Amino acid sequence: MKKKYAIFLCGILLSYIICWILTPIKALASVSAISQNDVNFKMEYPRVHLENNNLDAEKSINNDIEIYVDKFKQDYYNGEFIDGSFLFLKKYEDDKVISLMLIDYWYKGGAHGMQHGICLNYSKVTGERIGLPYFLRVRPEDANMIFSLPIYTSRGKLLDYDSTAHFIKITKAEKGITDNYVLSGDGSVSLVYQPYELASYAAGITYIYISGKYVDYFNRKNH
Repeated sequence: MKKKYAIFLCGILLSYIICWILTPIKALASVSAISQNDVNFKMEYPRVHLENNNLDAEKSINNDIEIYVDKFKQDYYNGEFIDGSFLFLKKYEDDKVISLMLIDYWYKGGAHGMQHGICLNYSKVTGERIGLPYFLRVRPEDANMIFSLPIYTSRGKLLDYDSTAHFIKITKAEKGITDNYVLSGDGSVSLVYQPYELASYAAGITYIYISGKYVDYFNRKNH
């Protein structure tokens, strides 16, 4: 009896080992932070290293990021703002895509400066930017439903209707559905808006959270 039980346990262990061996390992990118400072600015921007040795895609991604880095530095040295900062967040990654957000801050005088969130979503296969329609197909007539979905601050606080209604009315009419987005890895897509677009300045950068359920709905409706 003990011998049969031992053989049974060995069989289970062997099956786990085989599953572990056969399960593909995701080729995740290494994202290092490159720092650069001057008298009145601090920068920390991403440098992407693809672990699948796809050097062409890696170069394409980093060259695109450099455009935003160079623009920030050029504006600083041209005196467009008094002081500022530049940082990034890695929002999501799998074996095919990587989703980043650059956040720059300018202070030009007055009561406060201004943040701006720039979302960059790349194919790790080609190195090209991936537009919103690849993940979410929406049309202008979907605006009412889109703007009725949950709105969060970048710190994850859910905003109530009273704090967003006035801003939504203006942004829906003047800007509409943005194509500035990040991924979360749960099938959802978050549409990212700048301060004052969905809420007051104090709320900072905000986003409309479109769950996987609604992503599926819009993609079926707008196929």
